[in-house]
Amino acid sequence: MFIIYSLLIVCVLIAAVYDAAIQKIPNWISLIIVVSGLSWNTFSADGLGLRDSGAGLVAGLLLMMPGYVFGSMGAGDVKLMAAIGSVLGLDPVLNVVLYSYGAIFVIAVVYIAAKADLLRYKMLVYGMFSGIWTYQKPDESDAASYRLPLAPAMALATIYILYPEMCNSGFMADLCHF
Repeated sequence: MFIIYSLLIVCVLIAAVYDAAIQKIPNWISLIIVVSGLSWNTFSADGLGLRDSGAGLVAGLLLMMPGYVFGSMGAGDVKLMAAIGSVLGLDPVLNVVLYSYGAIFVIAVVYIAAKADLLRYKMLVYGMFSGIWTYQKPDESDAASYRLPLAPAMALATIYILYPEMCNSGFMADLCHF
């Protein structure tokens, strides 16, 4: 398991760098993860099996698809989460999706605070509680118009999910519990 998890971590970190730099995730990264995940889980004695690996792939795809359909994320994010699901299986990919959304929320709040664009959101919160709803379309310079890359959040979530598994492997046990 150590080898496939290490490959997954390296690939999601590469995807995170690409996504942060050019806001695109190359297809070859997702393809490497899917092929290695399905192969490992099918042919390895430690693997989950083809059915569980395929279920993780489909779950990752279906959970991220609404974000793509409604325009809040790109197709690369959807393919990357499906690829992560092919390695981890059904239950862990659900956690990765949940933690990814939590991480991107924190990143977005920090980004908005750093851009000092809090007035727009203060008015939105005020409108929620007062019943007076106003909407201002964001300018191109506003933080609300910027698309945050999701792959770094997905990488953090994947590493967070895999950390206990990696520490329980024989090779990493001494490094994690020093």
